[in-house]
Amino acid sequence: MRRVVGLFLLVCSPALAQDAMFRGNPRHTGEYPGAGISKFTKVRWQFRTKGQVLSSPAVAGDTVYIGSSDHLLYALDRATGNKQWEFKTDSRITSSPAVSGGVVFFASYDGNFYAVEAATGKEKWKFATPGERRFAGRLPCVVPVLPLRRRIHSVVSSQPT
Repeated sequence: MRRVVGLFLLVCSPALAQDAMFRGNPRHTGEYPGAGISKFTKVRWQFRTKGQVLSSPAVAGDTVYIGSSDHLLYALDRATGNKQWEFKTDSRITSSPAVSGGVVFFASYDGNFYAVEAATGKEKWKFATPGERRFAGRLPCVVPVLPLRRRIHSVVSSQPT
């Protein structure tokens, strides 16, 4: 059975240009300059991966960057959803990418933190980390896990881009 990705890209906001990262800025305040989309009208495109998409996309300029549990980081054309390039790691990518200065930064479950060229997907460098740490025993919080489908959806706004 397939799972649904509840991931919508806000393709009309000028706030999604230039440097892009989770929650909008280095302080992760969730604030974006400019007006949001007032009304969704239809799905513009879909892109299918061979794994689950668990992270938020990064949108910089005309490109959408997304990691997948199929071990690939994808660069997609924001207008068409066509794949521009893909970068393979040795394990799943569940981190949300960040884009700054023409470089995409992300972590993989292979224990590495990567920097790849935003335009080409060519590796600039990688840094070995101790990897993901799982906690055992009693935890003070519960983290919900949502079922996802291997699709990314982009929507069209009634506002001009």
